[in-house]
Amino acid sequence: MKKNVNISAFFRDLFFVQAECVLSFAVIGTIFARDAAISYAHFFIPLAMGAICMLPCLPVYLIENMTIPQVIAQRLLELAVLEPLCVWTANFLAGDFLGKPGLVVVAALTALFDALSYSVAYLMEKAESERLNKKLREAADNADARKDGGGAEGGAKDSTIEAFGDQNRRAQIPIAEILYFEADAEQVFAYTEKEIFQVRQRLYQVETLSSAAEIIRVSKSHLVNLRKIQSVRTALNSRLYAKMANGEEVLVSRKYAPNFKERLS
Repeated sequence: MKKNVNISAFFRDLFFVQAECVLSFAVIGTIFARDAAISYAHFFIPLAMGAICMLPCLPVYLIENMTIPQVIAQRLLELAVLEPLCVWTANFLAGDFLGKPGLVVVAALTALFDALSYSVAYLMEKAESERLNKKLREAADNADARKDGGGAEGGAKDSTIEAFGDQNRRAQIPIAEILYFEADAEQVFAYTEKEIFQVRQRLYQVETLSSAAEIIRVSKSHLVNLRKIQSVRTALNSRLYAKMANGEEVLVSRKYAPNFKERLS
C-alpha cells in the first residue's frame, strides 16, 4: 500500500462496517429466525461482508486530495453496496424464516447501524478537535505568560525572509509574523494578517529556512505557523482545517496530520 494510506482510519471504519453487519444479523436472527439452525460459518459471514463493503471506499484512503463531496459520494456508494448485500445474504441464509417483512427490516437496520457508526466516527473526530483546541489555548496562555514575564521567544523570532509585495516592493518580513506559506504552481506566497507577499524560494527551501520558527508543512502546498493558529476543526477523510489569525482556513492533509497533532501536543 502507498506510504500515505490512512491505515488507522481504514481499520477503524472496517471495524464499524463489520459491527454494522454483525449487529444487523444478530437483531434480525433474534426476532425472525431464532429457531433456525446455524453453524460457525454464520459468524464469519458478516465479517466477510464488512470487508467486501469497504472495497468501494478504498479511494477515500488512497487518494490524498479528495474533496468532501467526493468522500460523501464514496460513503454513499459503500451503503449502496452494503444494503443489497445484506438483504441478499439474509435471504440466502434464512429467507424461509424471514420472509419479506424480515428482509425489509434487514435493510432498515443496515441503514440504521450505518448511520450510527458514522455518528460515532463524527463524535470521535469532534473530541479530537476539542483536544487539539485545548492544546492551542494552553500554548497561547503559556506564550502570554512568557511575554508578561519578559521571557525570550528564541532566536527564530528575529529571522526574516526576503519577499515582494505590491508593485514588486521588496521587504524583509519577520518569519514569526507570517501566518502561512502557499505554493501555487511555480510561485510561493507568504500570508500575513494584512498583506500577501511573493517569495522567490521554492516551498521546500522556505520550509528549511523557517523550521526554527515553528512553521511546519501541513500539505503538499502549505506551511503554517503553529503560533498563528486560532482553532482546529476536523473534516472528512481524517483531515483537519487550521483556522489562521486572518480568518482563512488551511487544510491539514492526512499525510501530515500526525506530525501536526504531535507538534501541537
